[in-house]
Amino acid sequence: MTNFFRKAASYFLQGLLFITPIGVTVFAVVWFVNLMDDLILPIIEQVIPMHIPGLGIIVAFLCLAILGYIISKFISISAINWLDGLMKRAPLVKVIYFSVKDLITVFFGKEDKMGKPVKVLVQRNPEQYKFGFVTRHDLKDFKLNEEYISVYFPYSYGVMGNQMAVRKEDVEFLDLPSAEVMKFIVSGGVVQKNEKK
Repeated sequence: MTNFFRKAASYFLQGLLFITPIGVTVFAVVWFVNLMDDLILPIIEQVIPMHIPGLGIIVAFLCLAILGYIISKFISISAINWLDGLMKRAPLVKVIYFSVKDLITVFFGKEDKMGKPVKVLVQRNPEQYKFGFVTRHDLKDFKLNEEYISVYFPYSYGVMGNQMAVRKEDVEFLDLPSAEVMKFIVSGGVVQKNEKK
């Protein structure tokens, strides 16, 4: 009887491991589609008197694509820099604006803004390392000499992280794409490079 319950618990865990990622993904997608529908469908339904689920996300995608086209073709870099300069003068707004802009640029921008991936020696005996990204090479503004650089350490299973000033001698640059290292860190080391199931 004990063996039966042990096997049943094992099968339950296998089922849970299989269905949980699917369930969470479906929930997140449905939630996002419903959110976009709630925002956009009332406007569309004034023109087209029909309720079409998912139309909100399609319209939002098209509007953002058109906006991106207009910005890239008709709005100059100087106009964008003027807007950035305007935001820099607003005390509270600038923190929110530039934090969101940097985060979006890191994950969706054309350039690789994450910084060079590194492993940092955080304990010598026994040796322990943390993986992160160099975000700044010069920390003189913070009264730290040239021995120090800024490294960002994302948290596993989260979207946050912490930043540390570390000695250059404790940093080893990795010859890996930033996206691969980020995937490795955020997954807690579970996801492997080019993992095949």
